[in-house]
Amino acid sequence: MAGYSQGIPGGSIDRAVTLSMPELHPTPVEGCEICGEQAVLRSAAFKRGDHSAVSEANARIRNHQHHRNTR
Repeated sequence: MAGYSQGIPGGSIDRAVTLSMPELHPTPVEGCEICGEQAVLRSAAFKRGDHSAVSEANARIRNHQHHRNTR
């Protein structure tokens, strides 16, 4: 296949990298007031169609201290 590898450093094509998506709705840590509060806010935001607020609550739960220590 003439010209197939042109413009690619090293002249070859490697396999595609597969990336996983973050968990869409992280699970709040049971008994944690902050996680529970964010879960309630997330649920209310979802019901009113505020996807930005849902995303923010998910990020806060995902990045909360409990989740950072369990990875």
